[in-house]
Amino acid sequence: METIWKQRSKPISRGSIHYDEGIEVNTLRECEGLVNSPQKVNFEYVAEGRANVVFSVWESKDPTAPKGRFEGTLLRVPKATLGVTPCDYETLQDFHENQVESRVGRQHLVPQALIQISAEVAAILHKKRNKTDESEIRAGYAMLIQDMSASSGYLVLEFKPKWLAQSPIAPSDSKRCRTCAREAFRNNQKHAKGGAVTIPLCPLGLVHENPAIVIDTVKRLVPEWTEQDRKRLSDAFERSGILKKLRELQTKGDPNRALLDNPSNPDFGLAMTLRDCSCYVRMPTDVNLDMEIKLADVDKKNWEEKQTYWQESHWNLVNNGWYTCEEQVDTPILTECLLS
Repeated sequence: METIWKQRSKPISRGSIHYDEGIEVNTLRECEGLVNSPQKVNFEYVAEGRANVVFSVWESKDPTAPKGRFEGTLLRVPKATLGVTPCDYETLQDFHENQVESRVGRQHLVPQALIQISAEVAAILHKKRNKTDESEIRAGYAMLIQDMSASSGYLVLEFKPKWLAQSPIAPSDSKRCRTCAREAFRNNQKHAKGGAVTIPLCPLGLVHENPAIVIDTVKRLVPEWTEQDRKRLSDAFERSGILKKLRELQTKGDPNRALLDNPSNPDFGLAMTLRDCSCYVRMPTDVNLDMEIKLADVDKKNWEEKQTYWQESHWNLVNNGWYTCEEQVDTPILTECLLS
């Protein structure tokens, strides 16, 4: 799979999307066959979110050997939850290939490939989960994805860029950006329950025109990294242009009152997807090697179900003073927003 991941991490050429579709098809067919042969592979639970579960997979012919054809690869499967209607994986893959890749750039995305799992394998995977909710894993479509997690010789980072520009329908006298307003509201909820809170990182600093502010924001993002490595990261963000591209697409897809007047517009849906994606960084300790910066969690949102939630969230922030720092709370909520 590593060969496929390398190829799918290159920009799409005008002539052809894939270097050799026959090789890809055969490799994916072989890997799908292995995934559905429990006697030939092992699975290990990695993590899960509201809609998906992720597993590590490797060939079991020799427990001490590398992962074989699954080196650098994870298995992602959907959860079936009562009352939840996520987009099916075929729709997600189509959205990824035909909407996200062409606009964001394939080289900026964690590559993924569609396969199917059997009922036998689904049952095995379900038993390996350490969650006790009412969801389950069923037979059907799954995805193989590139593994961007930690490995020897690399520094790794995962974060959510969030809203890289202010909401177009925020109050004109706002003192907080959309992300800082939302995080202030959430910190107030945590504080009310006795939880610890930290001052949120303002995402506007990641795309600020002042390089010193970008470096300071990166320092807050990875305080444990050396000054040299933080400078490498801020330079890599600038060279790749990925965060500024995100800001451009977020802004272009959400003009004026799209949230209130046209929330089912596909461009608005893409903008909201890109406001909730994750950014993965793999920085080699060898400064002569290339750094990887890629986006994941760029799934199509169920816009029909989400639009009410998005609108209610907006009005909560507006009507309760979270944008303007006029919230009525017992304990002041601190933010360091770069909006003003």
